[in-house]
Amino acid sequence: MHGKQLRLYLTMGFFTALLILFANLGFAAGAPVQITTNSANQGRPDVHGNIIVWKDIRAGNWDIYMYNLGGGGEQVVANTTAYQNVPATNGMMVVWQDDRNGSQDVYMRDVFLGIEQPLVTGAGNQGMPEISGNTVIYVDDQSGNNDIYSVDLATRTTQPAQPVCTNSASQWQPRISGSRVVWEDDRNGNWDIYMMDLATGSEQQVSTSPGDNKVADISGDIVVWQNVVGGVADIRMKKNIVTGAEQVVTGVEQAVTSDAAYQNSPRIGGDLIVWEDYRNSNWDIYKKDLTSGEESPLASGTSTQARPAVDREKVVYEDTRGGSYDVWMDIVPDITPPVISAQSPANGQHTGCVSPVLSASFSDNRVGVDSHTAHLTLDGQDVTSDATITGNSISYQPGTLAIGQHSATLSVADLSGNIANSSWQFYTSSLELGLNVLEAYWENYADYNSRELSVPFQLLNVSTDTPAWSVKILTSTATAGVILTTPPVEISDISPGAHKDFVLKYLIPPNTNSFKTAIYSSVSDSCGVTSFFPGPPPGE
Repeated sequence: MHGKQLRLYLTMGFFTALLILFANLGFAAGAPVQITTNSANQGRPDVHGNIIVWKDIRAGNWDIYMYNLGGGGEQVVANTTAYQNVPATNGMMVVWQDDRNGSQDVYMRDVFLGIEQPLVTGAGNQGMPEISGNTVIYVDDQSGNNDIYSVDLATRTTQPAQPVCTNSASQWQPRISGSRVVWEDDRNGNWDIYMMDLATGSEQQVSTSPGDNKVADISGDIVVWQNVVGGVADIRMKKNIVTGAEQVVTGVEQAVTSDAAYQNSPRIGGDLIVWEDYRNSNWDIYKKDLTSGEESPLASGTSTQARPAVDREKVVYEDTRGGSYDVWMDIVPDITPPVISAQSPANGQHTGCVSPVLSASFSDNRVGVDSHTAHLTLDGQDVTSDATITGNSISYQPGTLAIGQHSATLSVADLSGNIANSSWQFYTSSLELGLNVLEAYWENYADYNSRELSVPFQLLNVSTDTPAWSVKILTSTATAGVILTTPPVEISDISPGAHKDFVLKYLIPPNTNSFKTAIYSSVSDSCGVTSFFPGPPPGE
C-alpha cells in the first residue's frame, strides 16, 4: 500500500463481492441470471453495487425484498400488512413508500444493520423516493399538488426536509445523481424535464423537444428521458449538462434511438442507457453504450421484459419467462479503459520552475477506476509511494529537478481490469535576472542640497520561457558610507525577455565621488517557489 494515499476501500469490496457473485450464481458476463424464483410476482427492481431490491407480493400484499450479491442471498426488507412500493437503494440503505399509517410515507432500512425506521411522515402523501449518497428525494402532495423535496440522511434529525421544487404545477417521478435532481414537470402545459442542482440551488429546464417529456433519469452530467409526440415515444438525452445561476450552459439534446417503435422507462448508469422497447411486438430491454455508440437488445424473447434499472455494468429488470414476473439481471461487460486527463505539467510544457507538481486525473465510463492500480514514474523512477492518490486523481511533488527535459508515465486500471496508459514530457527551467545601472541624477534642488542621489536601474528577466512573478526589491548595500534611503520596491511581474525600471535613492556622504552597490531582490517562479537574487539579503 502506498503512503499518502486516500482511498475508498468500498470499491475494492465491490470487486470482491463481484467475484463472490460469480461463484454463488455460476455467472458469466452476458448470460442472464434469475434473481427471484418465487411463483408470485416481483417487480420494480433497483440495483446499486451488490444490492438488488424489488417489490414482492408473495405474502398476498406488496412487500419489499432484497438480494445481496455479496453474500446473504434473498432477505426481507419490509413485510407488514400495509402496501410497500417503489423501492430504491444506494447499496447501504433501502428506501420505499409505505401506507402503514393510512397515507403514503417514506421508510428506510439499513442494509447492514437491519434497522428499519420512518424517514418522512406527515400530512398528505410522500412517495416515489430515490436515493444517491446521503440524499433522498421524494414527491410530496401536502400543498395540494405534487412537489419535490429532499432530506439529508446525515442531518435529518436536526434539519427538516428541504424543498427542491414547489412550483404550483405538478412535479413527478424524480431521480437523483450526486447533487443533481431531475423530474417531469407540467408547468408549461405539457410535461417537460427540469433539473435542480442542490449544491448551487440552480433550477433549469432540460428538455426542449415538443410533446411530452417524461420519466427522466440522470447519471453524472447526462440526462435521459422519454419523448412522446403524436403517440410516438422515443428516448432522448442531453449530455455534458453544466448547471449554474446563468442557465444550462452546455448540452445538446439528441435521440438515443431512431427506431420507430415505442420506447419507455429509460435508465442510465455511466455510459450505459437501457430502456423498454416494443420493436419486436412485445416488450424487450434494449441498451446503448455511449462510448462505442452500439445499440443492441439486452433481454428479448416472447416473454415480457420491463422496468429496467442499471448501476454500472449491472442491469436488473422484470421478466415473465417463468410464467410470472421475476427479477432478472444481466451484466454488460465493460471493455473500455479509463480516461487519463489533465496531466500537469502538460505535454511539452516549459514549466518555468525546477520543482513542478506532477498531477493527473482519471475517470471511468462505467464500473469505476481502481485507484489502487495507479502507477506513476518520473524519469523512469517509480514515485507512486510518495504520491497522493484519491479515487480520481494523483499528484506528486518532486524535489529540485535538473534543468531540461523530463518524462512522466501513468497507468491505472478500472474495476474490470481495463488498463489506461499515458506518457508525457515537460521541461524545467530556472529564473535568471540581470541588472543594468542607468545614469544617476539629482531629482531636484532639495535632493542636491541634502545629497540624496537618485539611481535608476533596469531589472531584466533574462529567461526566455520563465516568467518572474511578484518581483520585489528588498534592499541595497553600498560602499564608501553610502546609505540606501528607499523602502522596499514592488516591481510586480516580469515576462520572459522583458524588463522593469525602478529608482533607488542613496544618501551620499560629503567628498564621496563614487561607490559600489549590491541590489537584493525576491522573485517567485511559476511553481510558487521564492528565490533571492543574487542571494538572500544580508541578515537573512
